[in-house]
Amino acid sequence: SLSPPKPAPLLHFSVVFSSACGTLVVNILGLLGVSRRRSGVFVRASLPPLCRRRSLSPELHNQSFALQVSSVEELRTCTLKLAVYSRDFSGLREAALGIVELPCEKLDWEPDIATTYTRQLCPTKSKLKKSVSSQETLGRRKSSVCVLRALGQLFILLQYQTLAQRIKVMVRKAENLAKLTRIPGAPHYVVINLRQDGKVIGTKETKGASGPNPIWNAPFLFDLPPGDINQLPLVLEFIVMQGRLYTKSSILGRVLIGTDASEEGQKHWREICSRGQIETTRWHTIQSDAL
Repeated sequence: SLSPPKPAPLLHFSVVFSSACGTLVVNILGLLGVSRRRSGVFVRASLPPLCRRRSLSPELHNQSFALQVSSVEELRTCTLKLAVYSRDFSGLREAALGIVELPCEKLDWEPDIATTYTRQLCPTKSKLKKSVSSQETLGRRKSSVCVLRALGQLFILLQYQTLAQRIKVMVRKAENLAKLTRIPGAPHYVVINLRQDGKVIGTKETKGASGPNPIWNAPFLFDLPPGDINQLPLVLEFIVMQGRLYTKSSILGRVLIGTDASEEGQKHWREICSRGQIETTRWHTIQSDAL
């Protein structure tokens, strides 16, 4: 007699909409019913029709991430998709384990109230495929934000120290950094520039850290020029590098936070300007120089 088919894996997660930050926060709590032989399990999340995607590291359990969405009304027009994958031991090939789709219009959204779900993974048609390298991503030079988000994310802490007229910057960690070289162990590091009207007025640099999910926890202080911080044309530039030589080819991408930055970069800047002395943290998407 044939043995009964194994039940599909179950994804355990929670969601909460933050009206203050304009984000949908998803916490991955666990994955049940997956063989222990599976390695490098990770999640890709998207919120169509909004073009916003985040990936989690192979440390699947107790991971969380945030998707930008402006309001509950906008959220109700979307579908939360959580696709689960596993990588082989080389890290060059990945297989789809299944996907969870959660129509947001059918849910009761109370801001800042977390709701926990356990959903069965539905099979996908994705076959084992090669992971897209960063060089291929950069070489395409497409303007699609979804493609460029594959470069990774940077977690940054900022604090405006009003009495000292300076900014505390801490580069905490990164997730899912793409590779620029096949040399094993090539470290990632971050160069931070403070710019005024485009001119660099201060520079700091972290130490190197290896792997796709490096942790630096490196704090720095930048003295600000005199004047009202809300009126000064300042930008913090975070250049993510890989390798041991500072060349253009070793630049993975960059993050800008300030008056002349993306929407999320401007939002983080406004937060520190208005909350003097309070530390604020945010995930920032690393953007390609191909933009």
